[in-house]
Formats: sequence, C-alpha cells, structure tokens
Amino acid sequence: MSEIYRLGVDVGGTFTDLLLVEQQSGSTWRAKTPSTPKDQSVGVLNGVTEILSKIPNGANVVLHAVNHGTTIATNAILEQKGAKVALIVTEGFQHVLQLRRSNIPGGLAGWIVWPKPEPFAPLEITIQAPGRIATDGSIVTEFDKKVLVERLQPLIDEKPDAITVSLLNSFANPAHEQAVLEVLAEVLPDTPVSLSSEVLPELMEYERTMTTVANSYVKPQVAMYLNNLQKSLEGKTKNLRILRSDGGLSSVALASKFPVTLALSGPAGGVTGVVSVVANETKFKNLITLDMGGTSTDVALIQNGIPRIRRETEIGDLTVKSPSLDVRTVGAGGGSLASVPDITKALRVGPQSAGAVPGPAAYGKGGTQATVTDANVVLGCLPEYLLGGTFKLDIEASKRAVQKVADDLGIGLYEAAEGIIRIANETMYGALRLVSVEQGFDPRDFSLVAFGGAGPLHANALGKLLGSFPVIVPPSPGVLCAWGDATTLLRHEVTATVIKIVSKTSVEELLAAFDSLIAKAADAMTKEQGVPLDKQVYQYQADLRYAGQAITIPVDVDPSKLKSRAGMDYIKEQFEAAHEQLFTYRIPNDAEIMNLRVVVEEIRPPISVKKLEKATSPTPPKSAAASTTTLVSEGVQHKECPIWDRTQLLFGHEVMGPCVITEMDSNTVILPGYKAEIDHVGNILIYELAKTESAEKVGKAIAEVDRMAVDIIESALRNARNEMDTLMTRASMSPGIREQQDEFNVIAEPSGKMIAGQFGSFISDFIERWTDTVEEGDIFITNDPYSVGGAISHLADWLILMPIHVSGKLIAWTANFGHMTDCGGSTPGSLPCTATSIYQEGIQIPITKLASGGVMNKALLDVIYRNIRIPEWNRADLSALIAACTLAGRRMTELYKRFGDKTYFAAIEELLNRNKKAIQNIIDQVIPESPVYMEDWIDDDGTGVGPWKVACTMSKTKGKLKFDFTGTYPQSASSINFYLSEAMFKMFIGIYLITVFDPGNVANDGFHELVETYIPEGSILKPIRPAALSCRTHLLGRVLDIINGLLGQKAPEFMNAGGFSDSPHFYYSGWRQDGTWFQLYQIAFGGIPGRPIGDGMDGHSLWPGMRSVPVEYLELYFPLRIESYNTVADTGGPGFHRGGNALSCVYRFLETGTISIHDDRWLSKPWGVVGGEPASRSKKILRRYSVDPVNPPVVYLGSKTDNVQVEPNDVLEFITWGGGGWGDPLTREPDLVALEVRRGLISKEGAKRYGVVLTEDLAVDAAATTTFRAELAPKLKKPEGEVFHRGGTIQELAAKALEETGVKPPQHPGTTRMRGPHVNLPYVKVRFF
Repeated sequence: MSEIYRLGVDVGGTFTDLLLVEQQSGSTWRAKTPSTPKDQSVGVLNGVTEILSKIPNGANVVLHAVNHGTTIATNAILEQKGAKVALIVTEGFQHVLQLRRSNIPGGLAGWIVWPKPEPFAPLEITIQAPGRIATDGSIVTEFDKKVLVERLQPLIDEKPDAITVSLLNSFANPAHEQAVLEVLAEVLPDTPVSLSSEVLPELMEYERTMTTVANSYVKPQVAMYLNNLQKSLEGKTKNLRILRSDGGLSSVALASKFPVTLALSGPAGGVTGVVSVVANETKFKNLITLDMGGTSTDVALIQNGIPRIRRETEIGDLTVKSPSLDVRTVGAGGGSLASVPDITKALRVGPQSAGAVPGPAAYGKGGTQATVTDANVVLGCLPEYLLGGTFKLDIEASKRAVQKVADDLGIGLYEAAEGIIRIANETMYGALRLVSVEQGFDPRDFSLVAFGGAGPLHANALGKLLGSFPVIVPPSPGVLCAWGDATTLLRHEVTATVIKIVSKTSVEELLAAFDSLIAKAADAMTKEQGVPLDKQVYQYQADLRYAGQAITIPVDVDPSKLKSRAGMDYIKEQFEAAHEQLFTYRIPNDAEIMNLRVVVEEIRPPISVKKLEKATSPTPPKSAAASTTTLVSEGVQHKECPIWDRTQLLFGHEVMGPCVITEMDSNTVILPGYKAEIDHVGNILIYELAKTESAEKVGKAIAEVDRMAVDIIESALRNARNEMDTLMTRASMSPGIREQQDEFNVIAEPSGKMIAGQFGSFISDFIERWTDTVEEGDIFITNDPYSVGGAISHLADWLILMPIHVSGKLIAWTANFGHMTDCGGSTPGSLPCTATSIYQEGIQIPITKLASGGVMNKALLDVIYRNIRIPEWNRADLSALIAACTLAGRRMTELYKRFGDKTYFAAIEELLNRNKKAIQNIIDQVIPESPVYMEDWIDDDGTGVGPWKVACTMSKTKGKLKFDFTGTYPQSASSINFYLSEAMFKMFIGIYLITVFDPGNVANDGFHELVETYIPEGSILKPIRPAALSCRTHLLGRVLDIINGLLGQKAPEFMNAGGFSDSPHFYYSGWRQDGTWFQLYQIAFGGIPGRPIGDGMDGHSLWPGMRSVPVEYLELYFPLRIESYNTVADTGGPGFHRGGNALSCVYRFLETGTISIHDDRWLSKPWGVVGGEPASRSKKILRRYSVDPVNPPVVYLGSKTDNVQVEPNDVLEFITWGGGGWGDPLTREPDLVALEVRRGLISKEGAKRYGVVLTEDLAVDAAATTTFRAELAPKLKKPEGEVFHRGGTIQELAAKALEETGVKPPQHPGTTRMRGPHVNLPYVKVRFF
C-alpha cells in the first residue's frame, strides 16, 4: 500500500514549524524554517521543500493534505494592517462601532489612561441604509433602493477593499441585507462583501457588526494569501486545508469566505495536537493545556478527550463572536519583562515583552532588562546551548539583568530570579484557573499538558500549584501545533437564532429546526469541503439561558433523548445541570433557547502514532546525560544535576528531580521531590514522589515577610476579583447588572480592611455597627445605606457579606453589591425623583442574617420578594451575588491553606503597608502643600429647586491629605442626597492616584490614615435619616468631578476636563395588552472628558465595566423601538484634545406606560481646562405622536421626573451631555478637524469653533484657517486665573436657561423653607439660617 502523508504547518512570528506524518506507520519528520512575515507563503514553501527532502523520493511525493495553521488573520487584526472596510448599517445607527457599547476597560479611573481606539470600519465610509426590520422579522419600514444607491456614490471614489453589511435584526430576517447585496453588485461589483446574517446570524447588533467587520477586515488579505499558497502547492498536495479557531479544518473556499473563523488558528493547533498525542493515545482524557511562548501563554481545557469550545474569540482588545477553542491568553512568556516601579517597589512581570529584538539579555542581541528567560538561565534551568547546540546563551548577561531587579528589591540574585518565575507562574496559574475552576472543574481531576518553547520549563511548578498530575510534556513540544494541524479534521457549523421559551416549545418544532440546519451543514460540507455524506458525522447543540440572562450556555443535544418521554424536560435538565456546574445554583425561572447549532465533521481516518522502543531498565544509561547544571529551587542550590538528552530516553525510563530534560526545541525542568517517566509514545509524565507540605505553606520563620509571597497573593486577589465580576455578569438577570455591570465587589481581611476592590470598603462599616454573632456559614444582607454608614448608597443596591472561616477561624470577608431593577416603593424601578423620605423608595432591609450557620432564611426571602414587582429578576441576581461571594471565599480559603496562617496574614499586612507607602510617595512627590478649592453643582432636585452646591477644599499637612466639604449645601427635601461613606471617598482618592502611577497595584485600605475627610452632618453628602437617597447617582458623579478638579489643580496628570461622570437612569414600565408586566431599567452614557493623553471617547461610560444594553435586546423584550442610537456632533467641548460627544437615543413606545428619568447637567456645563471649551448640556424631548401624528406636541422634560404617561407612537429623544475640551482648540491639527467633519463627529459649522475653515469638499482651506485662527485667538482668550471654563457662572447660566434649554431655571435652595431633622444641626443652622 502506498504511503499517505499529512503535513501540518504552523506559522509563528519567528519560525515556521512543520511536521510530516505518514498516516499508516506513524513515522514523523520535523522541520523548522524562518518565518517570512512579509509573505508567509515563502516560509511555508521553504519548509515544505526542506521536509520533503527528508523522506525517500520526497521530490516526487504528492501529499494527501497540507493542513495549515496560520496567523495571517490574527496579525492583520493585531497590527491593524487589514483591509479598508466600508460599513453599511441601518439608518440611525452609523456609530455602532464608534460607541462599542460604551465600554471602557479597566478600573474606576481607567478612562484617564485608556487610549481611544479607532473603529476597524472608518466612520467616513459608513453608510446608512433606509429600511427597518423588527426583532420578530416583520418589516417596519420598506427598503429603498434608490436612496441607498445615492448614498453609495461616495464609496465609488473611496474604493474600499471590502464591505460589511450589518443591519438591525437581520438575524430574524436577512431580506434587507440581501437587497443591499444586490445593490452593491451593481454599484461596486468587484468589492468583496460580508453579510452579518451569513457570518453571525445571532442577536446583539454590536457583536454581530464587529464580527462581520473583522471578517471583511481580513478577507482580502486572507483570500489572496490562500489563493497564492494554493497555486504554489499545485502538484505537491491533493488538498490544502486551513485550521479554524475551533480546532477544525476548513477548505480554502470557506476559509476565504469566512476568514474571521481563523482568528485563533495558531493556538488551536496545539490543543488539537494534545488531543491527538495524549488524549487519543493514553488513558489521560481530562487535560489542561499550557502553551507558553516568548510573549504570551495560551491555556485550554480538554474534557473526556474533547476540547471545550467558546462562542467568542478574543484578539488583543477585540472580541468577535466566532467559535474557538476555549483558549485563554495571558501576557506571561519567556520574554516577559520584570520591573520594580519606584512608587510601590513591588515586583511586576509582564505583560510587556522584550520581543524577538532585543529579546532576553541571554540572547546577546542588546537586551538589558530582565525577562523570565533570564531568570530561568540564572536558576540553571536552561543549558548553555540551545537549538541542538547551535545557539549559545549569554549567562553573564542574564545575571546582570536579574541582579538589577535584585538590587531594586533589596534581595539576592537567586531570590530575585525565583521571584520572577513565581510571579510569572502566578499569572499563568490565574489563567489555568479560568479554564478550569471558573468553569466548574476541579483541576485535580485533570492532568496538565505543557508545550511550546517555554511551557515545559514551568510545567512541574504549575502542576504543583494546580494539583494536576501527572504533568505531561508531549514529544516535540515546540512543534506540537504542527502535529495538531496534521492530524485534525474538516469541520463546518451552521447556527440559527430561534428565541423560544422551553416550556412553550414542542419537540417537533425543535427537531424541524435541527433538520433545516443539518441540510445546510451537509450541503456546505459536501460542496465546499468535498466530504461525501457517508463520511460526515453530526453534533446537535443548543444555547440556553434563564429567560433574560446575559450569558447563553451551550449544551449538547441527543436527538434520541429529545424524542423520548422526557422530551423538552431533557433539554432543560441539560441546561440547568450546566448552569449549576458553572454558578453553583438553579432558579425556578423559565429557560429560554436562544440559538440552535449543528456541527458537522468528517469521520476520522486512522492515523497511527509511532511507539517508542521499550527500555530494558528504568534507569537510563549515563551516556543519555548531555551535561550537568546547578539548579536553584526554593533557595537551595542543587549541584551536578543531570541534563538528559530526550532523544536518548526510551519507553519505561525514569529520571529523578532535580534535573533537566533537553531537546532541540524545548527544555523540561523536573523539580526536587518529583520524577519523570517516559511512556510508550514518548510523553514525559511527571509525578510527585511523596506528598509533602509545600514550601510556600511552610514559608520562613518569618521575621521578615516573604516578598514573593506578597506579590503572588496580590496577583491571586486580582484574579479572585475578576472571577467575581465574570460570574456576576454571566449569571445575573437584570440588565443593570448583566449588561451594564452595575455591581461592585470587595475582599477584606478579618477586621474589615479591604484588600481587593474598587468602590470602597463595605465591611468595616458593617462590622462597626453589627452587634450580634458572626458564625461560619452566615450570610448577611442589607440594602439600607443608613445601616452601613453609606457604604451602599440607595435601597436599589443590595449588599451581600460573607465571613470566611477555616477550621473555625475567621480569615477573610467577601462582599458584593448589585443594583436591583426593583425593590418596591412608589415608582417602578424604586428610584423616585421626588421622594421626600426613604420610606417611599422601597423595602428597607437592615443588616440581617440571610443565612445562619449555612441555613437560608426562606421566610425572610419570601417577605422581601413579596414587596418587589419583578421578584424573578431579584431572585436570580441575589443568587449570583451569593455565588460570587462564595467563589471568592473559596479562593481565600485556598490561599490560606496554600501559604499557611503566618505567611497569609503577614502578606496581607504587607500589602496594606505597601499600598500606604505607595500613596505616601505619591502625596509627597506629586501633591504640593498649598490648598486648592473646587465647587460644582447638581442642577436641580426634581421639584424645581436648585442648583445645589458641592464644595471641597483639599489641603496637605505633614504628609496627609485633607478634604473638607464645608460650603456644601444642606440636605435636600427631595431624593438627590448622597450619603458619602468616608471609606468609599478615600478609596476613590487612592484609586485615582494609583491608576496613573502604578495601575498594576491592587487597591486596598492600607493608606486610609493618610487621607482625612470632613463631611458636614446634615449636608447633601451626609443627610440625616429618613432623608430620601434614591436619586443619589448625580452627587456620586459630582464627587468624582470634584476629585478630578482638585487633583488636576495640583498634578498635570489629573488635569482632565469635566465630562460624563454620571449615570442617568431611564425607566419604562406598564402592562402589555396581553396582561404581562414589563419594566425596563437602563443607564445612559455620554462624552468622556478631554484628557492629557488624548480626546475623550464619544458616548462612553466613565464607570468601570459598564456597557450599553443592545438595541436588539431592548426591542426583543420590551414594547418599544429604538429609532436611532448615535453620538451628537459638536456636543464635545472643543480643545486640542476634543471632549467626547454626547449620546442620543430615540425611543418609540409601543405600549401605554409610564417613564421616569434621572439626569443632570441640563443647566451647568461640563467644563473645559487649559484653554479647552465647555461641552454641551443634556436634554430630553418628548414628542406626542399619539396626539397628532403629523405635528406632535413637543414637551421638554425636566432632568428628574417620575411617572410621565406615554402612549403608543410617542417618541422620546434622550440626549446626554458631552465632555469638556482639553487645551486650546485653535492648536488642534486642522486635518484632524476636517476628518472628524467627514466622520460626522463635528459639523462643518462646528469646525469654526476650532478656527478651521473647510472647502466645499470638506478639505482644509489652509490660508483661510490661518487668518481665521488669528482673528479668533483674542476672543477665546480666557480670563486671568480661570482654571475651569464653565461657559459662565452658575447665575449667568440660570439666567439664560429658558432661552437656551426650553426649561425654566430652578428656584434657589436658599429661597425655600427647610424642614427635617437636620435643621438644628450646627453646620446647617449657623451657615444657612
């Protein structure tokens, strides 16, 4: 029988790896050739020629298949070198990519330092298509071909490389997208087009648009590359197949049509290689993979021999909804740089990398900064020569680089090197937990498989942390991705969005939908992939969630069980079991099917793996040791450790640690106390010799804290917080938490000091007031701000607190609060604008034990839920809060047991001290002595009274900051009051300082004694119970504006303009005609301030993690239609760095109901700084089309209003405010102004505010601009001493209010009569009466 050769090709940044396998014998050949980034096919062809030369008669061999893992799509995205993509969207939604769901990554002050990204499809070539489809697929407005043809004319001159069409609700009906495609075939016939209804026919418009744009972005480049490669391989192979992100293979035709499916093609090869050489050839089926390279590490999980799939792919900052193996990437690789910031003196490793050039110091290419590779060199983990003896390491250069880190830390060389390794390991450990523990899997039930150039160096240590044994290092770990490429299978999948409640769906409906998908999948597999029907196998899947949840959980569906007596109960049980595994609980809510999917694969052909020769003795011969090394482990120098040559080790050989096993493309470290065995296919299996207490737990007899333990625990705390956030956004029900991430968590030490969090410590305020017992298994709940000193600030925020015990000892607290959509009260949503006491705001839950000794108080829950309009949402959200706290509690327990009592508590104390020292350094070095003053305003209180002043003076004395809020107005009779927790305020200060100077630091309460506050009792920032608090969100925003303004006057790094530091609320509720209740709670976003680092973002959220609710979700679940959702030109303040534009959302109501609005900045303006101009105000306009469909009455709504009646067809336009400008607008680059005019972010008239004159075709008239700027400069000159340009005093703004806004100015608080328990307090009585 003639040989059947399959070639796997994996292209990396430096090398192209090839592995040739003869399918019947299992014989393999390897090659490694330099990659050719300019044209990857050159490196591939060089490699093919080289590897064929290694087999008999290779020049005449025709390969059965070349299976190619490529980074061509990945690199185009990461390097932003993809196609020029035009985008066609539904009319009114041209800013879908500009807005990117309004999300800013990072913590509370992340917006200060986050660079503003450019959309992959430029706004200037984004076209709006007329016509509208509803979420049920019905046509609301007909498509207008003539109008679209006119709008497409500018694209003819722009000559885009590719076009994306992504229209609203196309997942439900692709008719309009198909109509657009027909027009494009006439107008731009030679331009490749991607339709969102073909690329991703699923709900959620931003994700679908971004995924389809990404497809277009890489399409021309991928198609050209694959076409050229296929031509070059003619006569050398029968088939060229491309590895997809999900580990399957695709034909060139399908890969060219849907190249976004290749985005993680590279990492997928390694995982499929593990399946082939480990899962398929050994008894080890449950595996966690670790692929460590030079700049990053990829990890994944394989269960029962099958890799887990996720429905999205992350590449850098980009997330696309395309199936991929569940590979998580962290910035820890051999080239990761080690550093010691001056502020905190804490060791940091990664994510910055030395790259290929200069690379680690050991490579001798000019690198001088220590890397992980250098630390391994210093510790003796690497032989002096690599790559089969062809590459010599510069050991002395590594020692010099690591010694600098040691000097900065004040420790020894080896301690610093081990510290670098341990921090890198902790980062990878966090990622390994993401794919295991966070998904509900115990890593001790899995084996760790390490590969890549650097993975085997760290494998033993990471297996020790995970408890995942044996640790397995497969043969040729450096080229395992190529092995995976060679042995994987052709695959295709077809998906459809269905959106059906399980209990209201029949088995017949589901089977019919699956049959339709099978027909499509089989057709594509046969015609596009060339796989006959009898060689195809199908897998059925459904994505389910509890109705209203954010996350969908994919479950496999067995049609035979679906047809059984269990019927639809079977599919619900599949979902609920998966939900319970992920989140630890079930809830008695309806389950909802969102998507159905059929995955089709070719039947696997028999591929042999060659077996190793059996050793005659378990002890390898001495000749198998290539050399020796001094290996340093846990502070001990182990001399004369053998370095074994892997090619000399046979099946059955055993080697004892400490030692190193070396081979051409990698090195494996075996630690003391462990042994390595070689199995029948050449895998290295690492086992623990005897169960010993970890050195980390034993620690030192600590007189001095183990610095590395501190850094590891800090990293673990960060990971635990991230896990809490992830669980909350995945498992919660209400849009406020699920989509807008209005939840904040805290981890604290036993006395209540926060050691991880970002929204203030809830626990110290709780402990101060709780007088009863705290027992193991207790869970506490409260939503009463007055019970916890303002640690939570209105009744809608429900706080869960959980003590964490180990063997009866309290070791930590975990806590989480989330904003509930309803808690009763006088208005739906429980945030009445005009409440006069907290009694009108909903149920008050004082600090209470929700569970005692592990037993839930069901009677209490019954009482709570009885007082709520939508209890099913609160039930799900409360379950998620408890699950998140429980999860964090497990993490703290693991840390305590891992490090032991003494090290654990000493490290926590050191973290608190480190934070204190860092903040002290910033205060000493950055903040001058002289005091500064700042004031700002809440425009009104919802009853026509205002504005309300917030005033603060910041001073510095003896190294401490003091914030004195004297001058702040007394508490309001309405609900704008904000009970400002001192601990929360101090945390805001700390986070702002740390974010700018050491963002890697985990914020905690250690610095609190360095900040003193005076918040007058009886003021709007410290009201007396029962003052109403429900509308406190605006004062919360003003406090952040105050911090921004005070610090900005002292340090240029903080001199940001004023902007969207608020979170306006919108409510719409009522009864549908079918008798069901609806209740929408939504947060609006606006313009981020101009900043020292650049422009503010348009229509974004300043609050961490928050993002907008998808339009398609709103229209699916609520009786309304969003007619447009865009930023508003000219609303950002002009400046050298422009302020972000405001956001406009236009709602058309489809049912009778009531709306409530919380908003501000309709009177005052977000200020500009250092010469920048103020931004625009907000406004809310209600047009009553129900009264007159042609000339509707227009109502300008107040900024805070409750229970406004709306009828079907009434339209509300909700416009938020912009961000102020930073710097002189006359110095902004004219060409940039012109570009933003073409993008619709600035109008042609608005360009004049920058002194820019444009021609008719919107180009810069340079001469006219120079003249105009000279004329404007004297007029724009700011008064001497003005810091904040507000567009006038508050009195001047009030005087023009009616003329400029359509709303009467508010009545000054001083002219109203005060009543309440605060009137006789000294601060109020003396200053205001």
